[in-house]
Amino acid sequence: MKRALLGVVGGVFFAVTSCAIAQSQPVTVMPGGLHWVDIKGLPGWKQAILVGDPEKPGPYVERIKIPPNANVPPHSHPDTENITVLTGTLGIGTGPKVDKAKGQILDAGSFYLLPANTVHFAWSGPKGATIQVHGVGPSGMTMVEPEKK
Repeated sequence: MKRALLGVVGGVFFAVTSCAIAQSQPVTVMPGGLHWVDIKGLPGWKQAILVGDPEKPGPYVERIKIPPNANVPPHSHPDTENITVLTGTLGIGTGPKVDKAKGQILDAGSFYLLPANTVHFAWSGPKGATIQVHGVGPSGMTMVEPEKK
């Protein structure tokens, strides 16, 4: 859809503590309480917002269900995304051209930090994937135009 080691660690710490600080009351979201909605323009994709709003300034946490064998063409996000694979497998690679051989497969339990404005592509495995993304918005998605031949 729709972004130096010390800097990365600092960014993760900031995102995690910002989310905790931004909430004046504890937030609990049970699996059965998730409100899944269709993602416009992506048939079979679902999104559930747990905290915040990815389209507005501030911390957010969302979950995304990706259908089996889905492909996401090269794109970028304006914010740093912290991605955890909850179920299934997610393939991800960086660069303006899809080259799965240069990507990596993330199994359930894997974590991937994607710095802001990093052009990347992704794909799901044969059982699809559910990922959790947290960051500090506003987020968004800028598609990379394919090179003309």
